Amino acid sequence: ASSKGRTAGGAMFKSKGPEALKFEFVVTVRTLEKLPPKYKHLRLSLTKGGKAASTKELFATNQRADPSPSDGSMTMICSMYRTPGGANRSGSGFDERLYKLSLMRINPRAMREKEKKIGSSFINLAEYATMEPTDAAREIKVTMKVAEAAEPTAVLLTIRSTYLKNYRGGDGDS
Repeated sequence: ASSKGRTAGGAMFKSKGPEALKFEFVVTVRTLEKLPPKYKHLRLSLTKGGKAASTKELFATNQRADPSPSDGSMTMICSMYRTPGGANRSGSGFDERLYKLSLMRINPRAMREKEKKIGSSFINLAEYATMEPTDAAREIKVTMKVAEAAEPTAVLLTIRSTYLKNYRGGDGDS
């Protein structure tokens, strides 16, 4: 490994490496549609590496769930990377950062698997990172193949990011 542009402690000097900036993302589930009829108790989680955030238990009726904002929210602190002069795919100026969105079914009566993953998709949170102070949330629709579903389940989300300019703290994100 090259140590050019670094100190022994890992602090960056002026180099061409990516700049890491911290953001808080609030991802809120607005609706779940086209759920398999057998699933009534659900949870969504957002994960990357060892980090995870999840909703409270969501209840489905008629193959649909409309959680309250407090039940459907997932909050995560994330590092976004910006490579000076580098081209990126997200359009936000940040390098791609894929987070896995998983749909779990909850079976409180199960002896072993109380929660089981029944579907997943990926979200590039870098697309929603903004350094501008804003309360505006962007609405997106994610589809995922779900076990025992005739057609993909649609997940309507809002994503709001806040740049944490003076963030000091270890969140284990890398």
